[in-house]
Order: sequence, then structure tokens, then C-alpha cells
Amino acid sequence: MGTASQAQAGRSRARENRLKAARERRLRLDPDQLAREERIDEAAVDVEVAWEERAAAEQAVVDAELAAAAAIGRLLGERLAVKDVVRLTGLDLATVRRLRQLGADTNDDVDTAAGGADTEVA
Repeated sequence: MGTASQAQAGRSRARENRLKAARERRLRLDPDQLAREERIDEAAVDVEVAWEERAAAEQAVVDAELAAAAAIGRLLGERLAVKDVVRLTGLDLATVRRLRQLGADTNDDVDTAAGGADTEVA
């Protein structure tokens, strides 16, 4: 390391020490500022954690709806009428129809991803 680099590093350290001392003096002048900054930091972290929990909850809803859609598909596969599925599950007709469509869309995606292996060629 050259003399110029050492001098620059020394000036940088001196600047950092002066900034640290200035922060400490400022906090002694305004002790409520430190508490405020801690509250702000805690609130920001709380937002991040809550948002992560929200994302996990959204994924849980998606997973539950896919499971319900698969179960409705099995019920309909047993040749039950949609109105009977409504009575058996306690879900309303609109929800059963939506989940039925979700199951059909999911199956279409699986068939497409598999390259249409079940598709017959005429």
C-alpha cells in the first residue's frame, strides 16, 4: 500500500470516528431520538414479517383450494350431480363450480405439461 493510499485510509478512519462521535453527541442531546429510531426499525421489521406471513397464508389458501378441487373432481367422478356435491360438502353452488373449473384448469395444465400424452390422433 502506497503512502497516498495509507493517508486516504487514515482520513477515512478519522472521518468515521468523527461521524460516530457526532452521532453520540446528537443522541445525548436528544435521547428520545434513539427510542424513535428503534421504534421505526421495529415497525419496519414488523411489516416485513407480516408480509411474509401473508404470502404464506395466500399459498395455504391456494393449496387448500386445489385439494378441494381434486376432491370435488373425485365426487363428480363417482357420477354425483353438482347439486348433490353442494349438499354433501355444504359449499354453495358458485364455490363448487369455481373449484370444479379450477380442477379442470389444473388438469389441463398437467396434460399440456405432459405433452398431451393422453391425446389420441385420428
